[in-house]
Amino acid sequence: MGDGSRETVQILIKQRIALIARRWSTRASRLFKAYGFTNAQRAPLHLLKHAPQGLTQSELADGLQLSEPTLSRRVTRLLADGLVSKHRLPGDGRANLIKLEPAGLKALDGSETTAALDRELLFQGLSNEDLEAALRVLDVLAARMEDPLESEIEAEAEITAV
Repeated sequence: MGDGSRETVQILIKQRIALIARRWSTRASRLFKAYGFTNAQRAPLHLLKHAPQGLTQSELADGLQLSEPTLSRRVTRLLADGLVSKHRLPGDGRANLIKLEPAGLKALDGSETTAALDRELLFQGLSNEDLEAALRVLDVLAARMEDPLESEIEAEAEITAV
Protein backbone atom coordinates (compact mmCIF):
# COMPACT_ATOMS: atom_id res chain seq x y z
CA MET A 1 0.00 0.00 0.00
CA GLY A 2 1.19 3.47 -0.80
CA ASP A 3 1.73 6.29 1.66
CA GLY A 4 -1.43 6.92 3.66
CA SER A 5 -3.54 4.38 1.81
CA ARG A 6 -4.00 2.10 4.83
CA GLU A 7 -5.38 4.99 6.87
CA THR A 8 -7.61 6.02 3.96
CA VAL A 9 -8.97 2.49 3.60
CA GLN A 10 -9.61 2.27 7.35
CA ILE A 11 -11.59 5.52 7.24
CA LEU A 12 -13.53 4.36 4.17
CA ILE A 13 -14.40 1.08 5.90
CA LYS A 14 -15.66 2.96 8.96
CA GLN A 15 -17.77 5.24 6.78
CA ARG A 16 -19.16 2.34 4.71
CA ILE A 17 -20.15 0.38 7.82
CA ALA A 18 -22.11 3.38 9.15
CA LEU A 19 -23.73 4.02 5.76
CA ILE A 20 -24.67 0.37 5.22
CA ALA A 21 -26.10 0.08 8.74
CA ARG A 22 -28.38 3.09 8.13
CA ARG A 23 -29.41 1.91 4.66
CA TRP A 24 -30.04 -1.66 5.83
CA SER A 25 -32.25 -0.45 8.67
CA THR A 26 -34.23 1.86 6.36
CA ARG A 27 -34.59 -0.87 3.74
CA ALA A 28 -35.71 -3.44 6.31
CA SER A 29 -38.28 -1.07 7.77
CA ARG A 30 -39.78 -0.57 4.30
CA LEU A 31 -39.77 -4.32 3.66
CA PHE A 32 -41.50 -5.19 6.92
CA LYS A 33 -44.08 -2.39 6.81
CA ALA A 34 -46.40 -4.79 4.96
CA TYR A 35 -46.29 -7.08 8.02
CA GLY A 36 -47.36 -4.29 10.34
CA PHE A 37 -44.08 -3.69 12.13
CA THR A 38 -40.71 -2.05 11.68
CA ASN A 39 -37.35 -3.75 11.63
CA ALA A 40 -36.79 -2.45 15.17
CA GLN A 41 -39.99 -4.16 16.31
CA ARG A 42 -39.08 -7.33 14.39
CA ALA A 43 -35.77 -7.78 16.24
CA PRO A 44 -37.35 -8.74 19.61
CA LEU A 45 -39.62 -11.22 17.80
CA HIS A 46 -36.58 -12.87 16.27
CA LEU A 47 -34.86 -13.26 19.65
CA LEU A 48 -38.04 -14.56 21.26
CA LYS A 49 -38.46 -17.19 18.53
CA HIS A 50 -35.24 -18.79 19.76
CA ALA A 51 -36.35 -18.63 23.41
CA PRO A 52 -39.68 -20.50 23.51
CA GLN A 53 -39.79 -20.23 27.32
CA GLY A 54 -39.62 -16.44 26.92
CA LEU A 55 -37.12 -13.85 28.07
CA THR A 56 -37.24 -11.25 30.79
CA GLN A 57 -37.34 -7.66 29.58
CA SER A 58 -33.80 -7.28 30.92
CA GLU A 59 -32.55 -10.32 28.96
CA LEU A 60 -34.30 -9.06 25.83
CA ALA A 61 -32.78 -5.58 26.24
CA ASP A 62 -29.31 -7.11 26.72
CA GLY A 63 -29.75 -9.37 23.70
CA LEU A 64 -30.71 -6.44 21.53
CA GLN A 65 -28.19 -4.08 23.14
CA LEU A 66 -30.96 -1.60 23.95
CA SER A 67 -31.81 0.38 27.03
CA GLU A 68 -34.76 -0.98 29.00
CA PRO A 69 -36.90 2.15 28.33
CA THR A 70 -36.35 1.77 24.56
CA LEU A 71 -37.20 -1.91 24.71
CA SER A 72 -40.24 -1.18 26.86
CA ARG A 73 -41.67 1.09 24.14
CA ARG A 74 -41.16 -1.62 21.52
CA VAL A 75 -42.68 -4.31 23.73
CA THR A 76 -45.70 -2.06 24.43
CA ARG A 77 -46.38 -1.83 20.68
CA LEU A 78 -45.89 -5.58 20.18
CA LEU A 79 -48.27 -6.27 23.10
CA ALA A 80 -50.91 -3.96 21.61
CA ASP A 81 -50.61 -5.80 18.29
CA GLY A 82 -50.95 -9.20 19.99
CA LEU A 83 -47.54 -10.37 18.79
CA VAL A 84 -46.10 -10.97 22.28
CA SER A 85 -47.47 -11.46 25.77
CA LYS A 86 -46.13 -10.28 29.12
CA HIS A 87 -46.23 -12.37 32.30
CA ARG A 88 -44.84 -11.93 35.81
CA LEU A 89 -41.76 -14.09 36.22
CA PRO A 90 -42.55 -16.90 38.67
CA GLY A 91 -40.56 -16.40 41.86
CA ASP A 92 -39.73 -12.77 41.04
CA GLY A 93 -42.76 -10.51 40.88
CA ARG A 94 -40.62 -7.55 39.81
CA ALA A 95 -39.52 -9.07 36.50
CA ASN A 96 -41.64 -9.54 33.38
CA LEU A 97 -41.33 -12.51 31.08
CA ILE A 98 -42.00 -11.72 27.42
CA LYS A 99 -43.21 -14.57 25.20
CA LEU A 100 -43.77 -14.78 21.47
CA GLU A 101 -47.43 -15.37 20.64
CA PRO A 102 -48.64 -17.43 17.64
CA ALA A 103 -49.56 -14.21 15.79
CA GLY A 104 -46.01 -12.94 16.36
CA LEU A 105 -44.50 -16.18 15.08
CA LYS A 106 -46.72 -16.07 12.00
CA ALA A 107 -45.77 -12.45 11.26
CA LEU A 108 -42.09 -13.17 11.87
CA ASP A 109 -42.06 -16.27 9.66
CA GLY A 110 -43.81 -14.38 6.87
CA SER A 111 -41.36 -11.53 7.12
CA GLU A 112 -38.40 -13.95 7.14
CA THR A 113 -39.30 -15.14 3.63
CA THR A 114 -39.13 -11.52 2.48
CA ALA A 115 -35.87 -10.95 4.38
CA ALA A 116 -34.28 -14.08 2.88
CA LEU A 117 -35.20 -13.00 -0.65
CA ASP A 118 -33.78 -9.54 0.01
CA ARG A 119 -30.53 -10.97 1.39
CA GLU A 120 -30.17 -13.15 -1.72
CA LEU A 121 -30.58 -10.07 -3.90
CA LEU A 122 -28.09 -8.01 -1.88
CA PHE A 123 -25.44 -10.74 -1.69
CA GLN A 124 -25.86 -11.90 -5.29
CA GLY A 125 -22.53 -12.44 -7.04
CA LEU A 126 -20.48 -12.60 -3.84
CA SER A 127 -18.72 -15.89 -3.23
CA ASN A 128 -18.84 -17.74 0.07
CA GLU A 129 -15.16 -16.82 0.46
CA ASP A 130 -16.00 -13.11 0.04
CA LEU A 131 -18.74 -13.35 2.65
CA GLU A 132 -16.55 -15.28 5.08
CA ALA A 133 -13.72 -12.73 4.71
CA ALA A 134 -16.12 -9.84 5.33
CA LEU A 135 -17.56 -11.61 8.36
CA ARG A 136 -14.09 -12.23 9.82
CA VAL A 137 -13.21 -8.54 9.52
CA LEU A 138 -16.53 -7.44 11.04
CA ASP A 139 -16.18 -9.98 13.88
CA VAL A 140 -12.71 -8.68 14.75
CA LEU A 141 -13.91 -5.07 14.71
CA ALA A 142 -16.98 -5.92 16.82
CA ALA A 143 -14.90 -7.81 19.38
CA ARG A 144 -12.39 -4.97 19.64
CA MET A 145 -15.16 -2.43 20.15
CA GLU A 146 -16.49 -4.40 23.12
CA ASP A 147 -13.24 -3.81 24.96
CA PRO A 148 -12.73 -0.53 26.79
CA LEU A 149 -10.49 1.94 25.04
CA GLU A 150 -6.89 0.97 25.47
CA SER A 151 -5.01 3.11 27.97
CA GLU A 152 -2.35 3.84 25.32
CA ILE A 153 -4.99 5.34 23.00
CA GLU A 154 -6.45 7.40 25.84
CA ALA A 155 -2.98 8.60 26.82
CA GLU A 156 -2.19 9.48 23.20
CA ALA A 157 -5.45 11.43 22.92
CA GLU A 158 -4.59 13.38 26.09
CA ILE A 159 -1.10 14.20 24.82
CA THR A 160 -2.46 15.29 21.44
CA ALA A 161 -5.11 17.49 23.11
CA VAL A 162 -2.50 19.33 25.17
